Amino acid sequence: MVLSIISILLVDEPKPIMRTTYLALFIFLFSFFGYGQKFQIPDSLKDKTINELENLSYEYYPDTLKYKIYSNTLLAKAKELKDSLGLAKGYQLVSYYRGEDFPTTLAYLDSSIAVSKNLNHKRFPAISYSVKGVTYREMGDDYKALECFLAAAKYSKKTNNISFYYLTKHNIASIKEEIGEVREAISIYKKVLQYEDDNNIKTQGHLTTILRLADSYRKISLFDSATYYNRKGFLLAYEKKDEILDFFTFNEGVNLFHKKNYQASLDSINKSIPVIEKYRPLIGEELFIDAYTHLAKLYKKFDNKEKHLEYLLKIDQSYKRSNYAFVEMREGHKMLIDYYKSKDDKNNQLYYINQLLEIDSILDERYKSINKKITKEFDIPNLLNEKEEIIASLEAEKSSSATQILVISSLLILSLGGVGYYYYNQRRYKKRFLQLLDTNTPQKTTPAPKDKTGITTISPDTLEQLLAHLEEFEKKQKYLASNINSKDLAKSFGSNSSYLSLVVNTYKQKTLSQYINDLRIDFVVEKLQSDSKFRKYTIKAIAQEVGFNTAEAFSKTFYKKTGIYPSYFIKKLEE
Repeated sequence: MVLSIISILLVDEPKPIMRTTYLALFIFLFSFFGYGQKFQIPDSLKDKTINELENLSYEYYPDTLKYKIYSNTLLAKAKELKDSLGLAKGYQLVSYYRGEDFPTTLAYLDSSIAVSKNLNHKRFPAISYSVKGVTYREMGDDYKALECFLAAAKYSKKTNNISFYYLTKHNIASIKEEIGEVREAISIYKKVLQYEDDNNIKTQGHLTTILRLADSYRKISLFDSATYYNRKGFLLAYEKKDEILDFFTFNEGVNLFHKKNYQASLDSINKSIPVIEKYRPLIGEELFIDAYTHLAKLYKKFDNKEKHLEYLLKIDQSYKRSNYAFVEMREGHKMLIDYYKSKDDKNNQLYYINQLLEIDSILDERYKSINKKITKEFDIPNLLNEKEEIIASLEAEKSSSATQILVISSLLILSLGGVGYYYYNQRRYKKRFLQLLDTNTPQKTTPAPKDKTGITTISPDTLEQLLAHLEEFEKKQKYLASNINSKDLAKSFGSNSSYLSLVVNTYKQKTLSQYINDLRIDFVVEKLQSDSKFRKYTIKAIAQEVGFNTAEAFSKTFYKKTGIYPSYFIKKLEE
């Protein structure tokens, strides 16, 4: 679910009309009359300054008629005065109520950007780039939206507008979330949330960050974490009497479905949708498609076939209404295909197969290009920026100490080599990934030992029994149990730890710990290739599933045996 609402934190000179330095401005794209070419400034506003008109625009934003008058007056006055900053503000403010007249909206925003690019202002042109990004998202062009958000991040960082920089990171995270890079999105959302908490920012934008974080946790099946943030956001919204609390109710309703609390899920979704419906022209169809998909599944659970079909058809209606493909549409169209297949209605079955293929082709093309750009222009620069910040911090503290100078020089070298090393690693990991697919085979149970030194101390009968136990241990996958130790395992074999270790060392050519861990990794590699659901697990969940106590221990062991990390292996399998 992506709300087509952008919360913009404006950090500027203090304004007497504002109660706080941080103004949470939610931009809803309304459809109104066009901006008149010969707009006449009302007599009552002729003596108002540009800053006063800007404040009045923000103050009366919910009153669209007054907002339109104040913003148009601001733009007209800026033209009279030939005030570049005033023009930037005016063009940007007037763009908000252009509705779905996207070319005109973009033209106003381009004008705002053009007159402010060289101003070195804290808010402009960053804010106009950000609004332009939201407009492109409304148009369904996430690639161009990403370009705008990256430009907004560049300008806000250049002018040290940290609040707006974090807002822009939020917008980039929302694109990552949509293209399936949910864990990366969560990481960004949490940094944004931490910044907002540290600076006591409790605006509607803060609530939106909590909402997105909750939904992201739901998407990776961390349902308890999703509930935690939904509850946190709901309570804060309730305290502020903010209608965004209905979005939290909806979010938790979807989450409750995945927690198998079907009646509560149905109640929450049905309760929230009528309230959210009034925002439909502003937020688009994606949330409603998510709602219809889950309502269709819920009514199927309750064996209500009429309601099940009703909400399936609403999914397709939303697709036609929006003329835009969302990931959430896929599941609904799959259910439509299955429904008509069960009715032996081949015409409708074929129709929805074609619809799904169309959606898939749109999503594939869109996300392929976005993924490359977001990695090149956001992820890698962010890593390098972190290194530069560390280096800058060290340089600020450096003394004449030769040791400190050496450390800084080393970090500079590492920074310069960072990008090259990243791409080198990617090539190396890909090679190992392909090798792993080709060579992964079940481990032999009893390879011929190369060196039988010491094994003669064990009687032939005991040796045979131990080898048989090891074979059973592998076949029944007992190595997946956690906290296995040599003493307890040997005892279960009716032997002792010394004999067991000696047999494993001799016949498996490794220590008992290595032997068990290698079996676990072989199992994981095979299961990840054959089980798509298993690939959806978190690294921590996979680790626990195969007997490791921590995700870190599992990742290190996986890397040690395969030469790549499990997250990379899963990502490549999903491609």
